Amino acid sequence: MTALQQQFAEAIHPAFTQAFSQAAELTRRPMAVPFEAARQQYSLAVRVGLQPNSMLAYRDHFKTLDQLEKATLGPFARQI
Repeated sequence: MTALQQQFAEAIHPAFTQAFSQAAELTRRPMAVPFEAARQQYSLAVRVGLQPNSMLAYRDHFKTLDQLEKATLGPFARQI
């Protein structure tokens, strides 16, 4: 690789990386909406007393939801 090609690659690489990251985030957001809504609905149900205020129930619900999200969205799933 010539010096000019190397300089070009070094100048363009960050721009491509940033553009790809932004595109991935914009793609992920709409797909994650149903899972975020489910998290909000569960929290609301606990607050109004429809679900038990239990750490074990909370863990089980969110573990199941997390597994479903990862199976559905793959690499676009929420990373904790």
